[in-house]
Amino acid sequence: MRARQIASRIGIIISVLCVAEASAHHSFAPHFDSSKPVSIEGTVTEYEGRNPHSYLHIAAADENGRTREYVCESHGVTQLTRNGLRPDMFKAGTKVRVTGSQSRHSAYMCFFDSVEFADGRKLSVNGPAGPRPVAATAAARKDIFGTWLLAPIPNRSTSGPQPMMQFLTPAGQKAVAAYDPFRDDPTFRCDPVGVRRVWGAPATPLEIARQDKDIVLRHEWMDVRRIVHMNLTEHPKAGARSSLGHSIGRFDGDTLVIDTANFAPGVVNQYVEQPGQPTRGLLHSSALRSVERVRLDAARQRLVVEVDFVDPEFFTQPFPRATLEYAPSDLKIEPFNCSPVGLTGTLRR
Repeated sequence: MRARQIASRIGIIISVLCVAEASAHHSFAPHFDSSKPVSIEGTVTEYEGRNPHSYLHIAAADENGRTREYVCESHGVTQLTRNGLRPDMFKAGTKVRVTGSQSRHSAYMCFFDSVEFADGRKLSVNGPAGPRPVAATAAARKDIFGTWLLAPIPNRSTSGPQPMMQFLTPAGQKAVAAYDPFRDDPTFRCDPVGVRRVWGAPATPLEIARQDKDIVLRHEWMDVRRIVHMNLTEHPKAGARSSLGHSIGRFDGDTLVIDTANFAPGVVNQYVEQPGQPTRGLLHSSALRSVERVRLDAARQRLVVEVDFVDPEFFTQPFPRATLEYAPSDLKIEPFNCSPVGLTGTLRR
C-alpha cells in the first residue's frame, strides 16, 4: 500500500501520549498497531462526526495506484471539535493527509492522530498541546462540587494483563469464556458499562452538583447522569438493575462515600491481553458492589476518586483499589448523543 510505504520513509513517530489518548472509549492496542505508522493522502468522501468515535473516509491510491476507500477512526466529534477539528473542515472533496496507526483488522483502516490540509495547516486530534489545560482564571476549588476533567495518566493503557483474571470463580470463568470483547462490549450499544469505566473516560468533563437532598454526577461521556441518594441507607431489594446500579451516599468528613449495588451483569475491562492467549474481557456478576470515595485535595487542586469493587460470585477476592484524579475545568458539558459502533465503524441504521 502506497500509504504505508510513505509512512515508512518519513518515519512517523506515534508518541505514548497519543496512544494513551487514543484509548478514550475503547482500547487502542487490540484494534491498531502503533508500530505500523501510516500516512494517507487523498480526498475526503465522507466524515462521520459522531460520538464515541468519528470516522473519516478518504479516497486514496494504494500501492498499485488503484483508488481505494480508507476509513480512519479517531476521537468523538465533541472532543475533536474542542481540539480545533470541526466537522465543516471535512466536507466531501477536501484534500487531506492523515497520519496515524494501521488497523489490525483491515489494510484500509487506521486511527488518525493528525490531519494536514492543502493550505499547510496541520492539526493534532489531541489539540495544540495535548489535553486542554485548566483555565488560568479558574477560581480555587473549596469542595468537590463543580466541573472537572480527568487528569492525564502517564502511559495509560486500557488493555493488557489484568491480575483479577487469576481470581475468577468457576462462574466467572464460564462468563468470560462466553464473551467476545470485539462484538459484545456494551459500549458498542451506547451503554456506559460501569462506574469505573465512566470515571475513567478521558477528555470529557464531569459535573458534581447538589439536587435537593441528593447529589448528581453528570458525565458528558454517554450522557451519564447518576443520582446519589443521600437520604437512603439501603438499596431497594426489588429495584431495577442496570450497568450503573443504584447509589446511596453519605459524607465522611469532606469525603463523599458512594455505595452502589443493584448492578446488572456487566464488563469491568473491555479487553484483557495475556501472552499466548486470545483477547478476553473481564466481567462482573449482578452481585457486584462498589464503594467510591470522592474528595478534594485542596493543596493540589485535584478531585481524588477511589473505587473499590467486591463481587463474590465471579471473584475469590476483592479488586485492588482504583484511584483517579480530576483537575478543575471550565468546559461546558455538551450532549454526547452516542451512535452505536461496531468493529468497522458506525452501525448504520
